[in-house]
Amino acid sequence: MAPVYANQGPFTLLESPLYRARKEDPTISLNDDEFLYTASEMCTIHNLIVRSLNSVYLQAPHITPADEKDFTEYMKLWCTLVNTHHHEEETYFFPWVEELTGEKGLMAGNLEQHKAFHGGLENFIEYIEQIESGKAKYDGKKVIEIIDSFGQVLTEHLGDEIPTLMALKKYGSIFSGENGLKKKFDSMGKDAMGSVSLSKLAVMFANIDVEYEGGIWKSWPPAPGFIKLILRYIFYPLNTNLTRFGSCDRYGRLKPLYAASAKE
Repeated sequence: MAPVYANQGPFTLLESPLYRARKEDPTISLNDDEFLYTASEMCTIHNLIVRSLNSVYLQAPHITPADEKDFTEYMKLWCTLVNTHHHEEETYFFPWVEELTGEKGLMAGNLEQHKAFHGGLENFIEYIEQIESGKAKYDGKKVIEIIDSFGQVLTEHLGDEIPTLMALKKYGSIFSGENGLKKKFDSMGKDAMGSVSLSKLAVMFANIDVEYEGGIWKSWPPAPGFIKLILRYIFYPLNTNLTRFGSCDRYGRLKPLYAASAKE
């Protein structure tokens, strides 16, 4: 009965620009370059999305009837994470970048990629809602089928977006002061976290691997320390009906997946 971990795939985690840069210069810090900061922070969010998706994909075929209701809610929270993230990008970040650079359509490629997987994601949400309403029965094979219809396109987009952000460096001082890229990105992150309940954030924390890339993300996300303590030590255990499906324990260490490891 070999343990199964979310970092094993099927969707591949991304290498962050910071990790790549430190292969050449171990002294490089996120504070040295706000383009490196923004691209690397975005990459970490994208890895959260990928790791969470892997946890759904790998466990879906093995969910027992007793766990179907909770796992369905877990899947729904993943969809909320993706939709919230892309709403922030499409509504605030992409238009802001285009306005600041004076290049309308600069982020159009990213928007087109959003559209490419949107239909599959909406089908997934619709199926989840049908399970919740009793109009459809939970079927792990159907979950896999639906994810297969958009998962590769989604994860390719998540990878493609990172060099797009690094390429903004050519605009240099446009992104400085009140218009700093880091400042804008952090503001968006704060707004996004503020729109989600602590219980839902705890489920997000269940998919943050603090040991990934040699532990350089052990302090991520950039939230007040007491908030992270509350999430890890109070809301994580209070929501074990959902956090048990996550990739990581409450300390942020990878753990064998609850359903997959029990069945493999």
